[in-house]
Formats: sequence, structure tokens, C-alpha cells
Amino acid sequence: MQMVRQRVIVGLSIWLYWFSLSTYIPILPTYAKDLGAGYQLIGVILGSFGLTQVLLRLPLGIISDRLKRRKVFLVVGTILGLASGLGMWLFRDVYSLLFFRILSGIAATAWVLQTVLFALCYPQAEGGKAMGLVTAVVNFGEMSAMFVGGLVAQYYGQEQSFLLAALIAVPALACNTAIREVPAQAAREPVSLSEIAAMTRDWSLALPSLLGLVIQVVTYGTVFGFVPLVAQSLGANYTEIGLLPTIYLLPGIMASLLSATFFRRIFSERFMVTGGFLMMAAGCFVIPFVPDITTLFVTQATAGFARGLVFPILMSLGIRDIAGNRQATAMGFFQTVYGMGMFLGPLVVGAISSWAGMFWGFVFVGMTGIMGAGAAWAAVAGRRTAQS
Repeated sequence: MQMVRQRVIVGLSIWLYWFSLSTYIPILPTYAKDLGAGYQLIGVILGSFGLTQVLLRLPLGIISDRLKRRKVFLVVGTILGLASGLGMWLFRDVYSLLFFRILSGIAATAWVLQTVLFALCYPQAEGGKAMGLVTAVVNFGEMSAMFVGGLVAQYYGQEQSFLLAALIAVPALACNTAIREVPAQAAREPVSLSEIAAMTRDWSLALPSLLGLVIQVVTYGTVFGFVPLVAQSLGANYTEIGLLPTIYLLPGIMASLLSATFFRRIFSERFMVTGGFLMMAAGCFVIPFVPDITTLFVTQATAGFARGLVFPILMSLGIRDIAGNRQATAMGFFQTVYGMGMFLGPLVVGAISSWAGMFWGFVFVGMTGIMGAGAAWAAVAGRRTAQS
């Protein structure tokens, strides 16, 4: 009974945590533009969220492992998330927006500890189930937050989406404070620098990680980057802009479920990964030509489905040939590498758009997707699951 209570509290805390960090994501590019930021600075603001995670995620995991403490970092992370939302609401200039967006990126590094803590609520044999559940909790937290945040921006003003983030952080803080620290089920040595260095030379892990980076470049350069500005230019209101990530993520969740079951029995991994990258690339190339918001929704739903199809395969490939006692470290490496795409996508698209126009920014992410497809076709084995 106590463990069930722990699962509920941890799950609720994660949902509230990511709701708080996601309420303003759809309107962030338009808000920064309204404050006077150019495309390049918008890219820096958006990309700072990913950069802090790349720099801090592995060190946080190592420190947490050494101290055998997770709860304290989650509490601190929630406080930082609350401060970032409150700061964006109170201080309305582009450089304050950049500072508090960096703060929210620091708060988001707690993801690695949340997955560990949630997994410890389940027997080791149910680790896969725990990861599926926690991923679903985060996805639904983000989707619901971005939709509600868009509604709040539409009816009460963009700034109120930041206030909503701060308000939701309060019950998230209460939940994280109520969490009971769960001891690890088995002793594990913290990751060493030599082990990380060895992983960079392991092609079976490095390739999926790099392909994951490409996916994040495309995602954070488009729907979580500059697509909201395209929607705004097409006359979309904030409710419709808030719908964009939902329309992107929901087909991806369905595709993730089908990727591991239905599609894998019919198609090879090479076919699915290559085809998924091509679908994402096509979605990028057509963005500058869409005539209305409905067509833009279709492009994002297609790209989201493709991402959901590919990402679970890459995660599986990343740890398939890794020894069991190194799989958690391998997943941390995978997350760190693909996190670079969260930084590079908006940064490079913003720089190109500032220099040559947004059209060429979308061409860049489209070509990045094409290169991902080529790498996948050349390097991913044509394996298929034949079970019924």
C-alpha cells in the first residue's frame, strides 16, 4: 500500500513538474518576437533550454548516485521552475527571458532523476513498464500544459502563461516534498569518465545517439522552435498556436505504441527509421509553402507520427548490445547526446533565418532529416520482429 502511494505521489509530481515547465512553450517564440528579439536571439533563447541539460544532466546523475539522494534535487528543481515562471512573468525584456529560460532548463535536468525514482517504485523485472508509464506521464503533462497555456494566452494575455507555470509549480513542490526517498534495489558504481569515453567509441550506441540528436534538431528547430511564428503569420490565434505541439505529440504517442508492436512485425528497423526521417524532412520542406493553419496542422501531425515511430527504435538500438549493468549509463549517454539537438536546432535555424530568411532555416532542418535518413539506411540493420 505504501509503494502504491509512492507511485501516485511520484507520478503526480512528475506530471505537475512538466506541466509547469511547458505552459508557455508554444507562445515563447512569438512572445520573444513581440519583445523585440530577432530570429538569432530567439534561437538562443529557445536553445538555452537544451544546452543547460546537455551540460548538467550527467553531472547531476553522478552527484545523485554518489550522495544516494534524489528527492532534494527534485525539490530544488521545482523551486527553480517556480522562479523561472515567476521571473518571466515579472520581468518583461528579452535578456530576462533568456536568463529565466536557462533557469527552466536547469530545472528540467531533474528528468534523469525522475526516471530513476519512478523506476524504483517498481520491481526490477517491471523496469520497461515503469519507463513506458513515466514517458506517458511526461508526454501528457506537456501536451495538456501547452494546450491550456495557449488558451490562457488567448484569453488573458501571453504573460499569464508564465504565471500559470509558477502557480502549477506550487502543488508540484508539495508533491516532491511528500516523496519518500527510495533506496536503490542494487548497489551500482557511479559512472566514470573512462566509461563515458569508451561509450563514445561504441558505434552501436553512438549511431542511435547521433540519429536521436538529428531528430531533436528537427523537432526543436520546427514545432518547438519557429513553426509558431509561421502559424502567427498565417493568422493563427494563441489557442491554435497552443494546439500545434498537441497535434505533433499525440500522433507520436500512437506511433510509439505501434512501432514496438504492429509496424515492427511488418517492416524492418532500417525501413522504419529511414522512412521516418524522410517523413520528418518532407514536413520541414513544405512548411514555408503551407497556405493556412489547417495545412500546417497536417504537416506537424505527420512529422510527429514519424518521430514517434523512429525514437523508440533508436532507444532500443542504443542499449540492445550493452551489458545489463551498463544500460542505465548508456541511456544517460543517449539522452545527453540527443539533448544537444535541443540546443543546436533552434540556435542554427535562428542564425540562418536571421541571415537568409526563415525559408532557408526550414530547408536546413529538412536537409538534416535527409542526412539522418541516409545514415540510417547505411548503418541500421534490416532487422524485423516476426512474432504475431
